[in-house]
This record gives sequence, C-alpha cells and structure tokens, in this order.
Amino acid sequence: MNKNICISVFGIQNTGNGLESILTKSTGTYDFENGFHVISYRELDEHGTATDNILFLSETEMQLNKSGSLSGIFHFGLGEKTSAEYLTPFGKIDFQVETESYSLTVKTKKIKVQIIYKLYTDGQLFLKNMLSIHIESDLDNISLPEQ
Repeated sequence: MNKNICISVFGIQNTGNGLESILTKSTGTYDFENGFHVISYRELDEHGTATDNILFLSETEMQLNKSGSLSGIFHFGLGEKTSAEYLTPFGKIDFQVETESYSLTVKTKKIKVQIIYKLYTDGQLFLKNMLSIHIESDLDNISLPEQ
C-alpha cells in the first residue's frame, strides 16, 4: 500500500572548488517491499525539468534510481566501490561510487538517512558529497514500519 510522504534532501558537495549546498523538497510515496523502504518522488530543476527518483533503503545499503532529464542507478553500500552510468543532457558520465558512511534511522512516521560518498571518473576524484535525507508521513494516521 502506498503512503503519501514529504521528502527533503540536503546535500553538501565539494568538487575541489569549495563547498556547494543543495536542498530539494518534494512529495512522494512510501512503500515497504522485500525488506526495503521504497520512496518515489519527483524533483524539478531550476528550469522546471523533471527527474523521477526511486530510493531503496535498508539497514546496510541504499540505491537511487533516476529517470528523466537525468538518469542512472547509484548503489551505495558501506565500504563498497560500485559503478554507475549517469546520463545527462550533455552526455554520459561513468562514475565509480565509494561509500564512506551510511546510516538509516526509522521511526514511526519518519525516516532519516545520512550518507557520505565520493564519485570518481576515470580514476580521479570528481566530488565528495554528504547527503541528509528526511522522509516524513504527511498524514497523521499513517505509520511507517520500524526495523
């Protein structure tokens, strides 16, 4: 059963030219499937172009599937290095993803994710990113299953 949620994603990234912060807020849906908290939401860029996102969250890993103006599948597992193909309006970028830290906190009507990761391209550090994701039920009578 889908449940309506509010999501905010706050990121601080360092591309080597200083820190840049980004905040995205949206509404979406929540479901719990096969041991994963599944969050679907749409984000709009400054030009109004949409990207659909699906987050798969568990105690030990996170996966982000993006489709639309930007697309790709990013897998984050603590201490793992994974590969991701990112399609942008400017072309394809092949990334290696290194997850430095990951934590998931699940409460009755809230989920919080903290993750720090690095993206590499052609073996060179492209950026380091810290994400803080907050998900809350937007209906008073909905409870998320605790783990």
